[in-house]
Amino acid sequence: MSRLGHLLTPIRTALAPFQADAPLAARFRARQIQAVLRLTPLTMLANVLNASIVGLSFRNALNPLLLVAWALCVLYAAGAGIDAWLRWRRFRTPSTASQNALSRATKHAALLAILWGIVPVLMMPLGGPEARIMLTAIITGMICAGGFALATIPTAALTYVAILGAATFVGLLRIDIPMATELSALLLVYALIVMGSVLSQARTFGARLMAEAEGERQRQLLGLLLNDFEENASDWLWETDADGCLTHVSARMASVFGRKAQTLMGQPLLGLIAHTLDRVPEDERRAYTELHTRFDSGEAFRDALVPVVLDNETRWWSMTAKPLCDASGAVTGWRGVGTDVTQSLTAQREIQRMAHFDGLTGLANRNHFHDALRRIEDSTEVPALLLCLDLDNFKSINDSFGHAFGDGLLRVVAQRLLGRTRRSDVVARLGGDEFAIIRWGEVSPEDAEELATRIIRSFEDPCEVDGIRVRVGTSVGIAMAPKDGHSGEQLLKNADIALYAAKFDGKGRFRFFDYEMDTRARRRLFLEHELRGALTRGEFQLAYQPIFDLASGHVSGCEALLRWHHPRLGLIDTQECIAVAEESGQIESIGEWVLDAAIRDAAGWPAPVRVSINLSLAQFIKPSLCDTILALLDAHGLAAERLELELTESIFLRDTTDTEGHLRALRRAGIRVALDDFGTGYSSLAYLRTLPLDRIKIDRAFVQAITHHPETAAIVRAIIAMAQALRMDTCAEGVEDIAQLNALHAEGCDTVQGFALAEPMAADALSAYLAGHVSIPALSSLRRAPTDRQAGRPR
Repeated sequence: MSRLGHLLTPIRTALAPFQADAPLAARFRARQIQAVLRLTPLTMLANVLNASIVGLSFRNALNPLLLVAWALCVLYAAGAGIDAWLRWRRFRTPSTASQNALSRATKHAALLAILWGIVPVLMMPLGGPEARIMLTAIITGMICAGGFALATIPTAALTYVAILGAATFVGLLRIDIPMATELSALLLVYALIVMGSVLSQARTFGARLMAEAEGERQRQLLGLLLNDFEENASDWLWETDADGCLTHVSARMASVFGRKAQTLMGQPLLGLIAHTLDRVPEDERRAYTELHTRFDSGEAFRDALVPVVLDNETRWWSMTAKPLCDASGAVTGWRGVGTDVTQSLTAQREIQRMAHFDGLTGLANRNHFHDALRRIEDSTEVPALLLCLDLDNFKSINDSFGHAFGDGLLRVVAQRLLGRTRRSDVVARLGGDEFAIIRWGEVSPEDAEELATRIIRSFEDPCEVDGIRVRVGTSVGIAMAPKDGHSGEQLLKNADIALYAAKFDGKGRFRFFDYEMDTRARRRLFLEHELRGALTRGEFQLAYQPIFDLASGHVSGCEALLRWHHPRLGLIDTQECIAVAEESGQIESIGEWVLDAAIRDAAGWPAPVRVSINLSLAQFIKPSLCDTILALLDAHGLAAERLELELTESIFLRDTTDTEGHLRALRRAGIRVALDDFGTGYSSLAYLRTLPLDRIKIDRAFVQAITHHPETAAIVRAIIAMAQALRMDTCAEGVEDIAQLNALHAEGCDTVQGFALAEPMAADALSAYLAGHVSIPALSSLRRAPTDRQAGRPR
């Protein structure tokens, strides 16, 4: 072997997807080639199509002869691949292949890589920006697709990726763009990732081949063992006389009894078995009684099970026998065979147990649960109580600590449920973190409430798994048969509806089913279905409610409010619409439409008037949010300072670093940010102090009570004072009468909105409203000189 061969041997060994002897390796190589040939038509077609695109794109930028020569080489390489595929299809590849076959595949891959490597090296500097992007996309796709298509032959795949990746690296360095070096480095990283994935996939493929070979070897070994078993059967033969005493004992039978054959001769067979059953349970003794009855019947029988205790271990035998009769038909004895079926019986019982019980928690599984529910029928009116429950915050715990921890937590939950229920109750795990409890018999609502409360309280103490203590709550839905359902399916559906209502009310609580819940659930499903096409059908509209500046009395902005006009249901409540959109995952697309429509409308308003738009959490967490908004502002010609985004406090429960980054990006762009519904959620002075906010919106609940409750007025006063100290505006929502307006003015609130001042109106009505230079009618007697803070801060 040459010195180069010696150097390459360790590399080939490391790249080999399997280690096998020569005959087995030859079979495996054939499987490697077959796996590549299955994809050959697709990969060769991709080569031809991509070559056509490159040829058309560079027909005017490169010497035609050179371009045609290159294309013909690609077609030749593709044709060689197709020819190999056709031969494989026609004659089928032999079951073995030599190392040379893999070498040919590697050379073919190298040829293709070289041909395609010419493209970035020669053509990348010649093309314009669009052509370079196109070339980069094609070459990157060729690297990834070719690498994975050749993954079962790692030497071919790695050679292909290495050559084409290196050529593309050189091609990128040759172009004169600012980020050529970075793009080249990024390409190398991607190529290395592809190469690593190829190695991983090749090893997986090799492991599968090895496993199949091992399985085949085991099957052959099992066949030999089965043949030997037939020659030396584990069954034992026996024969008795008319009195049931043994007259023939096989060596195998003597061995299972643990005695010599001579000592068993003349002993009563049933007596030998009965002698071992002094302390067995009653159900096992019944099996012996049934065997005795079979013998007394005088008729042949098969597979009669009987327990036998030997060496303090209960074994189960299967007995098959037929009577021996004389010429007159009288029974003169019995002849039969016995088999030890302990293992198979144990396996059958385990399979039966697994079919009805959850392997993780030991509770009844979904099949057992539904079998139990079938007892509830229309005709029998079986009384029952059904509790459906799932765990609060289980997904976050499972994601944080891992699935193994989550499995341990489910086992702890199962034990707590068993500890709070009766032995006669059916406690089932339906899947994931969903559980159910069935209690049969008459159960009063008070008893049901007591059980649900006991279960919820059982989770007040933390659950400990592997030394880690976590808190997990539960919500419970309750349905009672026959009141809430005359069938198991209906009862389960109603209990699920009650569970949904309990979770909607705030988790950690229970709810009884009532038929209004069913109506609400059906309406919600209907709205979710209808919502999916509402945007394309043009059913959404925006209404705008003016916001008045208390210092000047003029309109300083308008809040965009979503309105859904359903063709059959009419105007849908906004809160209901938003709730359904958030739960069904449609809020993001609707929010994007609101942004576009509101910015477009606001561009036609007088210059000082801002537009306020509410953002959902799904919109806010998108990294592209700021770029999207700036593009809309530019497209519709609206200045950034005339846009204000309203966020709820739930957004600030996320990672504050990401939140602050998003807010500062918006502020740098000139966009204002307001905190909506302040005081009704998880208000924290910490994020008010650290996060860049422009305005605090005082919730309508405080505004409506400000003239009736001194405590509420004090809260509003504190919010305004705090905002002034933090150099933020304040806006009061829901002003409904002049008394509230006076109170807010007296407390120093900056802006107000509400039905007492102006109702939400359509875009065309708002334009006419703003054209009238409307101010607050009752404000003339309330106007005051601007404070130093107001005078010194731009509006």
